[in-house]
Amino acid sequence: MATKGLRIELTVTKWGNSLAVRLPAELAKRMVVGEGDTLIAEVSAGACLVLAPEGGVIGEADTRRLRQFLRRQKETVPVIGDMRRGARC
Repeated sequence: MATKGLRIELTVTKWGNSLAVRLPAELAKRMVVGEGDTLIAEVSAGACLVLAPEGGVIGEADTRRLRQFLRRQKETVPVIGDMRRGARC
């Protein structure tokens, strides 16, 4: 499901010796973050700030589904060693 981008104006305020911005509820909902979550901040070369939830953009439900999927997968014989031995011949 594709969603439209969201553009919200945020105001920088003083918080102790630091500066801060607040995430409006709609933005936090779109980012799937809540109180106590960790965000990773990255500043691009063009001075754009990018915020992303720690650990990527998948949530708990997606992580749970991925773990269930991986548990159902058959264990196979590793082939990397065979491939490496073949490359040496």
